[in-house]
Amino acid sequence: AEFADFIKKVVPELFAGRLTVEGKTISIPSDVELDYKIKYDEDAEGGSVSIKVSWENPNLDLEIEEEEE
Repeated sequence: AEFADFIKKVVPELFAGRLTVEGKTISIPSDVELDYKIKYDEDAEGGSVSIKVSWENPNLDLEIEEEEE
């Protein structure tokens, strides 16, 4: 029940822009494409479930240098 209560509290805070992790307020952008996945691992020592959300910074200009042959 403790984990369920934690998730029920954290997820709404995340989407309301009020979730703070390690002193930083977390904000998931709504104007860029999000990549999200769920990962499950299990072995003899235990298991884990991870939810990952990532996105690219649209304001970042990347310069790709091509090597000459």
